[in-house]
Order: sequence, then structure tokens, then C-alpha cells
Amino acid sequence: MVLEKLLKGNPDINITVNAGDLMEFGQSIANQAANTVLSKHEEKMYSRNEVIEKFKICSATLWRWDKIGLIQGKKIGNRRYYPESEIKRLTGQKGGEK
Repeated sequence: MVLEKLLKGNPDINITVNAGDLMEFGQSIANQAANTVLSKHEEKMYSRNEVIEKFKICSATLWRWDKIGLIQGKKIGNRRYYPESEIKRLTGQKGGEK
């Protein structure tokens, strides 16, 4: 990304950016942070979309399940992820079964 390269080469520079570039830059930072945190977890973490697809539910249903404690999600950055143990608990799977 152009903005990232510019900032690394000139840390004291004053710049003007358009909103689209700023959003892209912010999103790349958020993605890097989320990937770093997720890589440190010992168990697989599922995104909201993966959980929605797995259970064939809508996003409102997943939100409600999380709200009432049926599934325990973890907020990483501005996103919500669900540990594999929670998915297995809801599907009734034991340790090594798939």
C-alpha cells in the first residue's frame, strides 16, 4: 500500500489522505492485529461468517445466541471470533470427533 510505504520511509511527514485510503490503511492495521492475536490462540477460532455458515443461521440469530450466553465469542479488535471448543459444544462433538 502506498500510504504504508510513505509512512515507513518518512515517519515525520505531514500528509493529506482521502477517506478511502485512510479506511484501507485502518483496515490493514486491524487485519494485521487480528491475525497476530489469532495466531497466538492454541485452538482454531471461527469468524462470525464461518459460524453463521456452519449452523445455517442468520447474523441476528448468532448475535442473540451470543447475547444470551448460548455461545461464547471473543472480541478481537472490532471483530468477534468463536473458539472451536464452543462450536464442538454446540454440535455435541467430543474432543477428536469431526
